Formats: sequence, C-alpha cells, structure tokens
Amino acid sequence: MMIVIVEGADLVGKSTTAERLSGEQGWPIVKVRWDLVGDPMVETTAMAKATITMLEALQPDVVFDRSFLSWWAYGPVLGHEVSYLPRLAASLVRVPDLYVVLLTSSPTELARRFSIEPDLWFNIDQITAANERIPSIADLLPDTVPHLHADTTSRSVSDVYEEVRQFLRL
Repeated sequence: MMIVIVEGADLVGKSTTAERLSGEQGWPIVKVRWDLVGDPMVETTAMAKATITMLEALQPDVVFDRSFLSWWAYGPVLGHEVSYLPRLAASLVRVPDLYVVLLTSSPTELARRFSIEPDLWFNIDQITAANERIPSIADLLPDTVPHLHADTTSRSVSDVYEEVRQFLRL
C-alpha cells in the first residue's frame, strides 16, 4: 500500500506528476476541489477529517492531486486564518504508508506558465504567494511522514518525475 499526496501551487506540475504516477502504477487519482461556500475552517476541517478517516480505514494505493494541506498555502493568500491546520496535519500520523511531494517553481517561471495558460481559479499574484508557502507544509507534517520538495523551475517533467520515483522507491 502507498498513499502519495502531491502538493503545490497551481502551475507547478502537480497534475502532471500525479497523472504519470497513476499511469505507471495503475493507482487512482483523487482530485478534490471544494467550494468555499461557508466557513473555510469548518469546511477544511471536515475535508481533512473525512480524508484521514477514509485513508486509515481503506488503506488504498492512491495518488492525491492536492489535499487539505493546500489550504495552508492558499488560505492566507485569500485572507483566511489557517492556525488550526497544524493540528489537522498532525492527524496524518494515523495514515500508514503516506508520502508527501511538495512541488514549487520560481516566480518568473510561474509567470511564464501563467502567460501561456492562465489559471481558472487564481491570479498570478495569488499563485506566486501560495507557491512561497508550499515548502512550509513540510513543517506541519508528523516526523513519520516522509516528504520531498522538488523545484520544477528549470527541470523537465521527466526529471522531476524520476526524482519522485526515487523518493518513493518505485
């Protein structure tokens, strides 16, 4: 069993990495994007608790293309409080065989990618600010959760993916 969460701001290569991993391993991709229609803390907490409980019970081979951990990066950018997230992330200690991949890119590269394919959800300033916070997700993770931070700025998709494969020992 292996559970892999791929995190990063928009445009850094999360979906590409998740799709390659899914295609190679035959694991399903879970891509949850929730609408903030109420209290962000309540919705994020509910998402985190439901995710952790299901992973604990089912113990699947699965790739997450983003998770509740993204809110650590995007919440403050959108003006929301996230001080409750370390407690939620600490609950990941209950999930066996969990690995977290954090992807980032330089602001210049993000702007270049945004000019080619603008994001549907966030503007470039929001993406850049979230990208700056992504590495600090590692500080939220329990010591038992291995993590990798990979910079996608000037590396090919294949090179980044190979680093992820080596990290996961696939």
